[in-house]
Amino acid sequence: MEKMTTAQDVIDFFESSFADKQVIPFDLELIWLRKAISRYSLELDPLLFDNTLEQFDCVLDDVVISTLAAFMKELYQERQVSKVNKRVSIVGKDLSIDGSNGTKTSEKSHLDYVAENCRDLIENQKPTAFI
Repeated sequence: MEKMTTAQDVIDFFESSFADKQVIPFDLELIWLRKAISRYSLELDPLLFDNTLEQFDCVLDDVVISTLAAFMKELYQERQVSKVNKRVSIVGKDLSIDGSNGTKTSEKSHLDYVAENCRDLIENQKPTAFI
């Protein structure tokens, strides 16, 4: 019997796409995976995932796994932007302290890049009109 693609297979692809000093809770990664599956099923093709067994009903190819991982990365990056935006800035009459302004710009730029990558992955998997 052929081994089905598991949640961990997709999470491994996702985690390989960045270096993070913090460990992301597995439960949060599963939520992002389920959101990625929903998006993939809505925008491309239906995917069947068993939440109890944490596996798909088939073997997914690397393109599908990469797309799911990219969707997860976009969700991760949205969280990073949110976290940076919630940092407190101190602004007074004669003093302004905002040590994270460059970080905000950088994180937002990275989110834009990741989102564009996701759009490209989606477009590249859609059938063309020239068949």
